[in-house]
Amino acid sequence: MSVRNIVNDVLKRPTVFRDETKLSIDYTPLELPHREEVIRKLAQLFKTLIENPGGATKKVVITGPSGTGKTAVTKRFGSMIQDFANERGINLHYIHINCRRYKTSFMILIRIIQHFNPNFPKRGFNVAELFHILADEILEKEEAYVLLCLDDADLLLLNDPALIYDLTRMRDDSLNSKQRLSFITVAKNNLFKIKLDASISSTFQCSTIHLEKYSNLQLIDILKDRIKETFFDGTVLNQTINLIADFAAEFGDARYALELLWLAGKHADDAKSLQITPEFARQAKGDLDPGIKKEIIRDLNLHQKLILLAITRQLKSTEKAYVIMGDCQRAYQIICEEHGITHRSYTKVWEHVKELADYSDFLSTKVAKLDNKPGQTTLLRLNVPIEILEQVLEDELTQKG
Repeated sequence: MSVRNIVNDVLKRPTVFRDETKLSIDYTPLELPHREEVIRKLAQLFKTLIENPGGATKKVVITGPSGTGKTAVTKRFGSMIQDFANERGINLHYIHINCRRYKTSFMILIRIIQHFNPNFPKRGFNVAELFHILADEILEKEEAYVLLCLDDADLLLLNDPALIYDLTRMRDDSLNSKQRLSFITVAKNNLFKIKLDASISSTFQCSTIHLEKYSNLQLIDILKDRIKETFFDGTVLNQTINLIADFAAEFGDARYALELLWLAGKHADDAKSLQITPEFARQAKGDLDPGIKKEIIRDLNLHQKLILLAITRQLKSTEKAYVIMGDCQRAYQIICEEHGITHRSYTKVWEHVKELADYSDFLSTKVAKLDNKPGQTTLLRLNVPIEILEQVLEDELTQKG
């Protein structure tokens, strides 16, 4: 097949995606499930920008692990407060700067100035001149106010910590001048403060909002919310959503969950499937956490290998995200008969399952209540693609046989 025909074939394929840009890292949704209270706190802290513009500089530090919504929260809040201010005739600008890209005071000052004047040259001025241009020729002249968010600020504040200190004191030489800059600083934690000298550290004696990791149920809500925007109705199975949430809940990371969802959709498209099944989610996880360590499989005892093979076959035949312990036991007994091996008791199989879950990355367990069964049931899930694990296990069992 020619290259042209290959591209044409891909373009003509049906897709599960309605709009995959809604899973882009640059997309900020209108609604942010389970971060409403954070938005409320920010509104409370920064309402003075609207009630009394220029009265005081407001500073907030937002901390939290990766994927907890820090960037999405600040972008969404910044956009909203800018709109509310502009509707009231206040010339407020929200400027969001990622400090991994803009790593120095010089680069950040240029970026702020170019927000107002896109044609401003990147060379020819020193930092002191840039401060003067920003303060006197832009903010004062245009009677403008800025809410500046420094995202991923940890590195900047360790390597070039004076920026915020200097920005907050930009108009100290003018009596009763309006305070035209306020700040949101986003960092993974507060440890950066320890290495700052006293004068600069005092700048960060301000409100801190810490975002906790998302729970499994919160991740499910986030996934369902984004699925409505991204995929055609009915394409993402509930079991797939639950499985992706399980994968991401270990880290409490919504960004990881959304990346898994996008990759699972891509695998569905590649397979020309109109549904995103749990196996596509496992393949997506394999893309992000590649490789099944064959030496770990080799070191398992015979019955642990047979149990893993039983789980892979059960998941493959049912196309589900989980296997209940009872079904695992029955599938394991069948495989033992195929190999002419005496099967172990339910209790012993359960011990092997616990060991596999504790000491390998392949298998995880969780306790849940099923709708049609009394009490609680142990669910088993695989964290790697079924086809690959099944082949590795069968090769290993054949060699040992």
